[in-house]
Amino acid sequence: MRILEDLKNPDYWTKVLQLAIIFFVIFVGLSLIISHFRQIISGDFAAIYQDEFADGKWVEYLLVKAAISLVYAMYMTSRRKNFKPL
Repeated sequence: MRILEDLKNPDYWTKVLQLAIIFFVIFVGLSLIISHFRQIISGDFAAIYQDEFADGKWVEYLLVKAAISLVYAMYMTSRRKNFKPL
């Protein structure tokens, strides 16, 4: 029942959003570096754009990573035993 109590707490959601934003930026950056390292080193950013963002692919790309970031942040924030309101 602790999870349901956390979901009703506005401070919980503040912490979740803080962690989710930080994790999202790191997650997107690392996934781009890992999957397109050669293109980044050679400066071929057009290829990265075509692979990940062109023709509306950016919506799915960012939504999947945002959903993963939100779930991760919810899990990590609810795991904290010493959660204290601001």
